[in-house]
This record gives sequence, structure tokens and C-alpha cells, in this order.
Amino acid sequence: MQITAYTDPAVFDSLASDWDALVSNAVTSTPFQLTFFQKTWWTHLGNGQLLVLAVSDANVLVGLAPLFIDNAGVLRWVGGEEIADYLDVIASADNQAAVQDAVFAWLMSDACPAWESAQLSNIPGWSDTFTQWQAMASAFSLTAEVSQIDVSPAIPLPADFEAYMAQISGKQRREIRRKRRRAEANEETSWHFVTADADIAAETENFFSLMASSHPEKAEFLERPQMRPVFTDLIKAAQANALLSLSFLEVNGEKVAAYLAYDYADRIWLYNSGLLPQVAAALSAGWVLLTYIIEDSIATGHTVFDFMQGDEDYKYKFGGQDTTIHRLTITR
Repeated sequence: MQITAYTDPAVFDSLASDWDALVSNAVTSTPFQLTFFQKTWWTHLGNGQLLVLAVSDANVLVGLAPLFIDNAGVLRWVGGEEIADYLDVIASADNQAAVQDAVFAWLMSDACPAWESAQLSNIPGWSDTFTQWQAMASAFSLTAEVSQIDVSPAIPLPADFEAYMAQISGKQRREIRRKRRRAEANEETSWHFVTADADIAAETENFFSLMASSHPEKAEFLERPQMRPVFTDLIKAAQANALLSLSFLEVNGEKVAAYLAYDYADRIWLYNSGLLPQVAAALSAGWVLLTYIIEDSIATGHTVFDFMQGDEDYKYKFGGQDTTIHRLTITR
């Protein structure tokens, strides 16, 4: 295994094709590992020393570790734990162990720029990177701790919507049908996905408006430095790469509920949402739109509906099953 360390952000373009192909076969294959997300995050929120480690075997790219050393000397994943729900080494199951070994050994070598500690967050429970690197850190006499920092519920999707309805509780099933009947009885209620030729700048602002209206914490989040610009560019890039799933529910021509998701690898990754509470509550607009999205996901052949991080009650009512999210902290 040979490692090439890239410190110039041009790597997100120069390796884009091979990088994204590698993600498609990786153990952790999520939108957050793709170059459109990584490049956009680094452009707006990156700081310190970029350190993308490319692992090759016989001149074939077999692994990537997109890392950076922040201004405080902490080694972290590119993508940022605040807005990327899953982050990890990028490698196939066949190569993951060798890539993990090669990357960690390089990080401990004289070739690596100095770092004081590592905080590697949002590693999903279906990857063993956090356990493997914890063991390797201990072998180097470093202090290494693993903590579960969140859960990430997901729905395994069956072949049709009625089968999905059968796999949730009877009470929830009746609630869904009641709320949908009430919404569908209103001739002025409709929903749609944003299309590939839509004015994405206008639709992004529509989404931001609903997101900010839905809860004070979401409004505050959008006002943090760089959050609107990074989300604006992420939505634009996702549309350009045919990965965007942005939907709206309208009542009397007014947008009252919205969901922002990624459509990638036969899975819908539900990323964020927005509501106009004073109008949406009367029709349970958020629930109704969510059922439409789940029904469409099944009809279009998706196998998983991923709610991503957070243990909000509604995720379990709709059939979410927990996976775990972990952080590896290493102190030198």
C-alpha cells in the first residue's frame, strides 16, 4: 500500500471521478463522503491543514481518508461533525482493514504533520474504524476512547407501501390514513419534488424560510456564520449531481412543509425539514408529506429510508430502527 498526502483543495476536483467511484463501493457509502459534499464543506468551513490521504495498491486507488488538522492541532474528518451525519475512511470491505492500517501507520510516522489529538466523529456503527484505530492507538501507547454520541434510525423499505404500513404499529397506521384522508379532502392541498430544471436558488430560499419558521433553534442555526452559504451550495451541487430530493407540501398555493434529502445508493437520506406551524398544524402537514415521500421512495425502488442522526419520537413511529454513531478521541 502506498499513501499520497494531498494538501491542496484541488484534490476534490483532480480525484473526483475515482473518489466518487470508490465511495460507491465503500463500507461507509454515504452522500457525505462524495466530493460534492466534501469540497463544499471545505470551501466554506474548512480551516487549518487539509490532509487527504489517498491509498493505492499497484497504482490503483483503494482507499481515502479525508482529514484535516484544525488550527488548534486537532485531527478531524473533512465534512465536519456538525452537518455531516456519517464520516469514515473510504474503502471497500475487501480493502478496509489494509487501508485502516496504512492510514493510521502514516499518521504516526514522521511524514505526517504534527497533531496534538484526534477527534474523529460520526463513524457509523456498521464500520469498525473506531475499534480498529482504538486498538492501533493503544499499541502506540496513546490514549484512545470510543463513545457512542448518537443514534441514526432508518426504515428498511419493503416492496410496496401496504407492506410498509403493515410493519408499523396499528395506531400509527390509523393515524397516517386519517391524516392523509383529511389532507386529500382539501382540494387546495398538493405536493411535489423540486425538478432538475427548477430555479434552485428560489427553491432554496423557500426551504430556508420554512426551516427558520419551524423552530427557533433552526432559525438560529441558519444564522450561524457560513451556514446559509454552505447549505445553498450543497443544495445546488446536489441538484447538479442528480442527488437532490427536495419536496414541498402546499395549501392554497402556499408552501407549508418541506423536506430536504439526498437520493443516493438506493437510499433516501433525510437531511432536514421545515414547516409553517400556523398553517401546517391543522393538516399535520409534516406527517402527511413524510408519508408521501416514503411511499414514493418505495415505488422508485429504494431499499432504506434513513432518518439520520437524532432520536426524535416520530422517527420510531414511522418504523425507524436504530444504528449507532461513534466518536474516536485520541490523545498523544
